Amino acid sequence: MEKKLLSLSLLSLLFIFSGVTYSQEQIPTDVFGSPPLIGTVKISPSGEKIAMYATLQNGESAILVRDLTKNEPLRPIATSDNKALKLLGFNWFNDDIILASAWMASDYYNTKLDNTRLLRINVDGTGFEPLFRKRHFKDLPWQPPQQTSIVDWLEDDEEHILVSVRVSNMRSPDVVKVNVMKNTIKIIKKGVAWTSGWMTDEYGEVRIGYTYDRNRSAGTIIFKDHGSTKWRTIWKYTTLSEDSVSVLGFGEEPNKVWFEAYKDGRIAIFSADISKQNFEPELVYSHPERDVETYLRYKKGSKDPIGIGFRDENYHMITWDKEEAEFEKSIYELFPDQDVYFGTSSKDENRYIIFVENSSTPGSYYLGDKKLGTLDLVAHSYPALANSVLPPKEAITYQARDGLDIEAFLTLPEGKDENLPTIIFPHGGPIAADGEKGFDYWTSFFANRGYAVVQMNFRGSTGYGYDFMKAGLGQWGGQMQEDVEDATKWAIEEGIADPERICIVGGSYGGYAALMGAATSNLYKCSVSFAGVSDLLYLLDESRRYGGEETLRIMLGNKSRAELRETSPVNLADQIEIPVLLVQGDDDSRVLLKHGQAMRDALEEAGVEHIYIEQEDSDHFLTLKRNRLEFFKETEKFLKKYIGS
Repeated sequence: MEKKLLSLSLLSLLFIFSGVTYSQEQIPTDVFGSPPLIGTVKISPSGEKIAMYATLQNGESAILVRDLTKNEPLRPIATSDNKALKLLGFNWFNDDIILASAWMASDYYNTKLDNTRLLRINVDGTGFEPLFRKRHFKDLPWQPPQQTSIVDWLEDDEEHILVSVRVSNMRSPDVVKVNVMKNTIKIIKKGVAWTSGWMTDEYGEVRIGYTYDRNRSAGTIIFKDHGSTKWRTIWKYTTLSEDSVSVLGFGEEPNKVWFEAYKDGRIAIFSADISKQNFEPELVYSHPERDVETYLRYKKGSKDPIGIGFRDENYHMITWDKEEAEFEKSIYELFPDQDVYFGTSSKDENRYIIFVENSSTPGSYYLGDKKLGTLDLVAHSYPALANSVLPPKEAITYQARDGLDIEAFLTLPEGKDENLPTIIFPHGGPIAADGEKGFDYWTSFFANRGYAVVQMNFRGSTGYGYDFMKAGLGQWGGQMQEDVEDATKWAIEEGIADPERICIVGGSYGGYAALMGAATSNLYKCSVSFAGVSDLLYLLDESRRYGGEETLRIMLGNKSRAELRETSPVNLADQIEIPVLLVQGDDDSRVLLKHGQAMRDALEEAGVEHIYIEQEDSDHFLTLKRNRLEFFKETEKFLKKYIGS
């Protein structure tokens, strides 16, 4: 397959936005401190138009469109100032309409909530409006906050989609059929008490429901036979248990489902005809070392899945369809040292979008045409880094003090490998994981500034089996924190880290770990916490208002309030003897503002050297350009002062 550059008419607007390409050894902070210029690229059903999500120089977001059949530049069809409303993502409904999700922050009775809305955007640029209107919620006291959960795009229906949203009551979501053209809705499945979500089969019929009993921390999956009206329970499980099940989807046979469940302590993929009373699951795919947490992949026009999104040791997806597997192989061969992600395609599957990156290079988008055998560059996500090769991540393993093997990732500044100023960088979640693949702008920024970076998947991280995940339950501030410290000791013993120049940095749970590291370890010379949890009691108490209290209790180990106080950084400030940079957004609905403010007050009272930055309109993800840039500039100054390279 031939690779060639797309015409300059498509790229010209991107270069106007991005400015010059930097070639000096130290890349300007503005490059890392700005969101990707292009966040996604998608092709229309006809294959004749492409749309992009872009971050403009002024910090606004925009959806840009270009008609590939015409000699015209990209043009914006929707923009957002990212204050009152933030564009999150989009999909083509047809060649004339795009459906976009948007985020708004609001306070309901002093509880900060994420509000999401579906927007119908006209591709001709004549405007956009909410898909749901006030009249659709006439039976409710107020509009439900979450309105973007599309259950089924109804591939064969040119006017409708199915959305899970509260319409008839505030306790559980209904499934409504929305006429995108006329803004009318029809309830096709009323919400049932304790039901949190619904799933359709490949024929658009609602067949699966998820329910949750908060009193027992237990979930059930309910099911109805094709064409029936009777529902029955198929699976029961308790939260974060080895009997957990997650349905992935249906196939052409209306009663056959594919689902995730544990096998020999690791998540695997099974299929079964669940219409039978005593069905026997059939193993579809498992991995000897990893959890197979994934999704089903389908081809347009086919109701059976063609594979899963899980990737093998070569980072190639698992594909069952032979024709598709051959096509994907031909693309992988074009990018032997890159990670390839397959995006949207035209309805006839001739034209398609791929995204290509690795840990050394930020991603680029390509437009492929199977008939012509071409693959054309569309855009670089970070144009200013397009000609830069940054230090790669290297997977390593170290032993925790109790003998548990921990996988971690080491990034070294170019040409250096010993006695380095070092960033210890625990991930958020904490039931999540860092990976070796993919571009990480935080890590790349630190390495470009001369710092070694160590990221560890401490116990409790996902992907390593049930026992490894379970080992982290109840270990906030305990063995999970020890795993972070043991990674630090490993870096010192290996001669990588200069013991006098180590800083612990993190966001969300990683921010909590950074604050706990400052309070409980003498290995660090400074600490940086972005949106870090500081008070476990406050986190637990507020979860009652948001939902998820039972899951959080399990994560925290059902500890007493006294025990939670003892592992809350806000109560350990008098033990901190190193400088702290504390950054918190006032629009964060995940880790509320009080965590930052309370930690600031505790540091002041204890006389700890610190910098506190409260970012206006800032969420949990540094979405706004000005917030992200401020954080990176302040972090750069702070690190240089205390462990400078």
